Amino acid sequence: MLKLTKYLISDIKGDWSKPSIKFFRSHGAYGYIIWLTLMRLYYEKKTISVEALIAEVNDFSSRRTIIDFINKGVDAKYVIKKNSPNDKRKILIQPTEITIKEYSEWSNEFVKSVV
Repeated sequence: MLKLTKYLISDIKGDWSKPSIKFFRSHGAYGYIIWLTLMRLYYEKKTISVEALIAEVNDFSSRRTIIDFINKGVDAKYVIKKNSPNDKRKILIQPTEITIKEYSEWSNEFVKSVV
């Protein structure tokens, strides 16, 4: 447990050299939950709509704040928004390749800290 605790402290204080992780984690609980939700769904090979994502994190932030955050993520190229192939009115959101790569690198380091 001590190893994990030390890792988490150094991770938060660290250089944050992975910009997508810095982006998601620097926006409080809602950014962190959005990040982890997108990554979980990516690995489950599932999609999520913007509206469903808002519902997932609305206890932590307002609808407007979440939408603004998603749009900033799109502008920064950390997330992609696209129309659902089944319902063109529904907007789906998913992580970009850089977000996936940096999450994979970060999670490998994290797992090593626990073992």
